[in-house]
Amino acid sequence: MKKIVALMMAVCLVLCAAAAGAEYKTVEAGKFIYSTSPDFPPFESTDDQDNVIGIEPDILAIICGNLGLTPEAYPIDFDSALIAPSAGKADAVVSGVTVREDRKATMDFTIPYVTIVQGVVFKQGADVTLENLKDKTIGVQSGTTGQIYAVDDFGEDHVAAYDKYSLAFQALQNGQVDCIMVDDMVGAAYVKQIPGLEMIKTEYEPEEFAFGFAKGNTELLEAFNAELQKLIDDGTIEQIILKWNE
Repeated sequence: MKKIVALMMAVCLVLCAAAAGAEYKTVEAGKFIYSTSPDFPPFESTDDQDNVIGIEPDILAIICGNLGLTPEAYPIDFDSALIAPSAGKADAVVSGVTVREDRKATMDFTIPYVTIVQGVVFKQGADVTLENLKDKTIGVQSGTTGQIYAVDDFGEDHVAAYDKYSLAFQALQNGQVDCIMVDDMVGAAYVKQIPGLEMIKTEYEPEEFAFGFAKGNTELLEAFNAELQKLIDDGTIEQIILKWNE
């Protein structure tokens, strides 16, 4: 009888450990540390207490809860956020990251969960069109696809890169740049927040966002993919996106 009880207790301990996320390889046991640049509403921003909030933190809260992990933000600039998982400082980068072939060399992506397009934000009444961007100074965030497109199409001399989008939008308000190239949902959020701005959408290819994991952490990635797919299939992702775009 004692052996049976001992065996049952051992099984219970194993199951409890699994529920607590102990089966997954993470930077810190029981936690899911994610690097992020929280100036990217509605995907990531900070509240009055400096908590990271938005679409992606809401998604993480559900997935990590189901996996027995505690999500913990590691706020940093976007360029640094991209390399934090490969540097062992985070389990994944969660910061509105577009799935790109060049990024697959340094990270493993989850399945995409949303599609966006690039937009151009400028002051209302300004002479900014998709046809005359070659004559403008375009603000971007360093490391983004917006920067890549702007530099490739208009040259570095027409592009001003900033560590944070908040700095780029300050520059726009101060007249230091003519416009900002930014993901459309993010641009729309800034247009809502800052009076006197408007946005047009570009004709660049749509982009897919996903979470970028440290390469080789297959078990954790597969677990996240399974949970993420459930949230896509049951409409939870769509509801979260709608909530943050109201």
